[in-house]
Amino acid sequence: MVSRWSRVKAGCAFALACVLPCAWTPGAFAADDGRWPVANDVVAAAWKQGIDGSGVKVAVLDSQAVEDYPALKHASITYKLGRFHNVDDKTVECKVDGKPLTATIKSGEGGYYSSHGTDMLAWIVGDGSNYTSKWPGIMGAVPKADVLHITDGAVNAGLAVTPCDQKLAGDATSDSGADVKTAVDWDARILNRSQGGDLVSADYAGYVDALRHGVVMVGGRANDMNPGLDDLTGDPRSMETFPGVVMVNSVDESGNLASTSDVMDGNVAVLSYGMNVLDPVNPLSNVYNIAGNGGTSTAAAVLSSYLALAMQKWPDATGNQIIQSLIRNMKSGKGKPVIDPERKRGFGEVDLNALLTVDPTQYKDVNPILEYQMKAAAQYPDLKDWYTQDCKTNPDGVGTAADNVPCEAGLIGREYERQQAAWKKVEQYRSDGGSDCMQYSATNTADGSNNNTTTPNGQAKPEGDPSQSASSGMPVWLWGVIGAGVAAIAAGVIIALVVSRRRRTRARIPVSGVAYGSVRSYPNGPVPSRPYPGGSQGSGGQAPPAEPGAGTAA
Repeated sequence: MVSRWSRVKAGCAFALACVLPCAWTPGAFAADDGRWPVANDVVAAAWKQGIDGSGVKVAVLDSQAVEDYPALKHASITYKLGRFHNVDDKTVECKVDGKPLTATIKSGEGGYYSSHGTDMLAWIVGDGSNYTSKWPGIMGAVPKADVLHITDGAVNAGLAVTPCDQKLAGDATSDSGADVKTAVDWDARILNRSQGGDLVSADYAGYVDALRHGVVMVGGRANDMNPGLDDLTGDPRSMETFPGVVMVNSVDESGNLASTSDVMDGNVAVLSYGMNVLDPVNPLSNVYNIAGNGGTSTAAAVLSSYLALAMQKWPDATGNQIIQSLIRNMKSGKGKPVIDPERKRGFGEVDLNALLTVDPTQYKDVNPILEYQMKAAAQYPDLKDWYTQDCKTNPDGVGTAADNVPCEAGLIGREYERQQAAWKKVEQYRSDGGSDCMQYSATNTADGSNNNTTTPNGQAKPEGDPSQSASSGMPVWLWGVIGAGVAAIAAGVIIALVVSRRRRTRARIPVSGVAYGSVRSYPNGPVPSRPYPGGSQGSGGQAPPAEPGAGTAA
């Protein structure tokens, strides 16, 4: 599992006098109690501005959560059991130890007081409460976010998820692609999966659907010392390395890599906080919590909470633009993404302050991690055909039977091409003097129409026909409104000149308008360094093969 669970829990933590962020600040707790990823000045300042996750939808795919865990008492969470299928892709029931799996458990059930899934929820929407006021409890940066928790396995005292009894026989396996599609249909802006695991070709469509709708998918690197890929090329055969996913490695408050994953892995994209954080001692008791190694699981959940803050702050930004801002404005450098040449630290350490102060709408609506991966993979002989496949002409996929990349991986390449083509259209309309050009972006045309009825954050747009004049970018119907308005104004002026002064009632002219709002190394080594245009790479940085994401911000 990507987050091999050393974060077992027993929470005895600090019950807050008031769970509302407006009533207290993170500074109320000691910085060394393990809650520093949230108990800091940047989060406190955001909360004072009302930036607390309100209105942002976050999906969490994880193990059963303890539904009455104190830190989650006031959180807005919908619990749903994930889909399980057999080898014929028919929906089946998942049973664990002979009992049907449920979406949640209650505290003390089976002896458990917490779980991997519970902890991930708490790091996103927790309020810091726990079973006792003697010890601090986990809290999240976005306590007001709306969460959909999709359960894909049972609680346990070790690994993140206990599989179904029938998994070995292939009769009841978590349907990862279907669960991701559920999150997309729920209008999730962020999808946190602090787990790893294999994917099959049937899963790809769900993950591509998330890419298509601009859902930011966050996953964690394995907590192990096994070296990963040489370069950021993605691998659709696992959850955390699926192209476009923000794969996270874990660091402490000083930016030092966790010893459990201090190793080359080209698919690491971002560093987030999972070391020296509040860590449950044992899920089978409720004694106390201590600061320890939360692993890449915690790092992923913390990053998801930061991204949710940014989405509330910048409601007009798409998920792709938020990722663009994330990798361009790291603590190690500003403005341009620079990847670690040793392939341990990705593009760098997340900078929450930059996420909340740099307007992401200046960047293009193309997933920059997906872009890097598509361009990098194209330069490796062993990988160049992965994302260009077509099942109609190449149904058997690429590679040997033992090392096969299914033909459905071609869906990923075609989605990248769609995003690029959509952005070119946006730029063309802008150069032609058009207005509301973002309606043609990849996210806003995800459902095959540029008349998208919601903004990226799910808010309804004003009604109206967004069809544009190709020459001016102005809605065609608006010319009629302007013409009628001019005529009405002229008529009003004439009438005003001839009507008796004793008539005091003024003629009012209405004005209307519409606003639109198992890892492997490749023999060729890293792709040769090439600097981004218009800037240096910084200290030892290596740029993507073909400058993905480094184009002029439109």
